[in-house]
Amino acid sequence: MSYIITLAVALIAVAAICLVVSIRRSLDSANAENVALKVESEKSKLDVERAVNSSAVELATVRQELESAYKRLDVSESTAGQRISELTSELRVLQESLAKAREENARLNTSLSHIEAERESHEKQLELRFRNLANDILRQNSSDFKAQNEQRLEEILSPLRNNLDEFRKTVTETYNNEARERFSLTERIRELVDLNNTISREARELTLALRGNNQVQGDWGEMVLESILERSGLQEGEEYFLQMTSEPNGCAIRNEEGVKLRPDVVVKYPDGRCVIIDSKVSLTAFVEYINAEDDRVKGDASVRHVKSVRSHVDELARKSYQNYIGEAKLDFVMMFIPNEPAYIAAMRLDSNLWQEAYDRKVLIVSPTHLVSGLRLIEQLWSRDKVTKNAIKIAEDAGKMYDKFADFTKDMDRIASGIASASKAHAEAMNKLSTGTGNLVKRAQDLKALGIKSSKQLAASVQKED
Repeated sequence: MSYIITLAVALIAVAAICLVVSIRRSLDSANAENVALKVESEKSKLDVERAVNSSAVELATVRQELESAYKRLDVSESTAGQRISELTSELRVLQESLAKAREENARLNTSLSHIEAERESHEKQLELRFRNLANDILRQNSSDFKAQNEQRLEEILSPLRNNLDEFRKTVTETYNNEARERFSLTERIRELVDLNNTISREARELTLALRGNNQVQGDWGEMVLESILERSGLQEGEEYFLQMTSEPNGCAIRNEEGVKLRPDVVVKYPDGRCVIIDSKVSLTAFVEYINAEDDRVKGDASVRHVKSVRSHVDELARKSYQNYIGEAKLDFVMMFIPNEPAYIAAMRLDSNLWQEAYDRKVLIVSPTHLVSGLRLIEQLWSRDKVTKNAIKIAEDAGKMYDKFADFTKDMDRIASGIASASKAHAEAMNKLSTGTGNLVKRAQDLKALGIKSSKQLAASVQKED
């Protein structure tokens, strides 16, 4: 019995040991799996961190590219907005000029209608008065006296008729000139657009040929400027002057240091004010900028192009032409860039360049701007000429009226003289042949008494007797 118990205890102990071993193995296996899971978890965590870091880098790159694209878009929108604003301003100025021209034309048409009506009224009054005077003269005088009177009237009326013809011609020419100016406005604007296109095309063709030679570039810029002026409708030597070195009084143009100045062009306004235009060409760096394929080279060329334009602004600001030319002048000078693409590129590359130059009293203009500005000045001159013609017409009309008043007084004096002459003629004829004891009767009585005479009295006298 004791043996059985011992054996049972031993079996229980062995079973317990086996159970413990089994449990320990299970624990070891679980620990191994747990370690493996931890390793796998750490690996997955590292993979996730790498993916997150990679995504963050890519996100930063995309964000940087988007910011760069937004900046480029802002610059493009700013340049386009500025250009649209400039074109809108130019269109508004042209529309205002056209409206003023139409108003001026309507006013002149009204004035011309009044003048024409007054002229016709004066002509009718003259014709009626002349007819009445002629009838009076015909009734009061003999044929010989009437012939002399008609000759006298012709001598008096001929200058007045010439003045009327000249006045009619002046009115007609003024009206026709105004009509031509009015109807040619659209054609002139079209010509200006064609001119700008031609200049732009010529500029592109000459750009490569002019590259690198500053003297040739300067000469070409002056040639383009002169070409625009020649086609602007302004008169050289009267409304604009090239390479002006002296004032109208003969004094040389000098600055405060006594250095002689010679601006490319001086344009006059009808009121006597002057605006100076100086051509400045910047093509070398611009051509490199246009032709560059490498971004670094393109960026360097763009910086040099803007620097070149800015140096021209500095030069004109230092010279201050507007302070030394004429007493009536504008307080700025125009810097003309003859190449339209070069002008646009400079404005796009540095959006503050134009305003900075304007603050220094330098107005940067392209061929398009200059053509528009000169056209407006030419319109001012045209309106000034029309106004002066209208004033001269009014003055001539006043002088003609004064002459007409003097003429009516002369005609009154002539009528009075004719009446006096007729009265004297009647009295003389009464003494000669019709009155009591007239000379004809006495002469005939003497002849009847036997006086000798080889001549006879006039038949008209004998008839009256």
